[in-house]
Amino acid sequence: MSIHLLVNPAAGRGRGDRLSSSIIDSVREHITEIDILSPSSIEETKSLLQQTVGQGAERLIVAGGDGIVHLAIQAVAGSSTTLGVIPSGSGNDFARALGLPMKMKEATNVAFTEPSKIDLLKVNSRWVASVLTFGFSADVNTRANKMRRPKGPSRYTFATLFCLPKLQSRELELLIDGRKYTFDLVLGTVANTSDFGGGMKIAPDADPTDGNANLTLVDKIGRIELLRFFRRVFDGSHLLHPKVHTLDGKAIEISSEGLDIWGDGELIGVSPIRIELVPQALLLAKG
Repeated sequence: MSIHLLVNPAAGRGRGDRLSSSIIDSVREHITEIDILSPSSIEETKSLLQQTVGQGAERLIVAGGDGIVHLAIQAVAGSSTTLGVIPSGSGNDFARALGLPMKMKEATNVAFTEPSKIDLLKVNSRWVASVLTFGFSADVNTRANKMRRPKGPSRYTFATLFCLPKLQSRELELLIDGRKYTFDLVLGTVANTSDFGGGMKIAPDADPTDGNANLTLVDKIGRIELLRFFRRVFDGSHLLHPKVHTLDGKAIEISSEGLDIWGDGELIGVSPIRIELVPQALLLAKG
């Protein structure tokens, strides 16, 4: 079996080298012959992943958070390579939503199981595993990515508080499977899986095997009301809020201009933009 392991050296909140050694040892308990990928930059990581999959890798195991998963799927999506994930990042929203174990040994065991196919989102040539977001939630992503502290999911909480004074609604025009909708939008998401922002269940009904993307759209609300809204996102009860609209579809076009679109915690592009749900695009070892 051709096994390749990529460990994000920045994962684990500063425990990089020690964590990497532990992960390698854990993988070697299953198979001794592994190719350890050790890129030194984002660009080298992208190139090495494409090369590895292009040469017919049977299984690629990545250890890190949502960022490393995002990089991996750019190479693995649509191929015959199985992706295994050992969560060791600060957010791990993709792994959490898929029910992957958070403990290293258990996650390593799952990474060697038979794969199942899951859906992915695609924006132009860019693949997204979890959630695309725009509006206020995109502003929070921008702020959080500029913050060095605090580490972990609480960074998004602090970023939300920093962005709140500048809260504004924006006109959103979109097509979902050819049907037109207009909203006075505060924030919106297009989800393949349920979680974003470090454990917020923005789309609790999202299922990455059902062939549909789930949209959560929030109409204009005030600052205090938005804070209450975010408290409810962690258990999914925000869907009961009267200003929250949920839709689903396969092809989504955001025609409004100038909205930053983030996905998997990465800046994907600026609207207008087309989003497509691609069924069974990824072979994932998920137990």
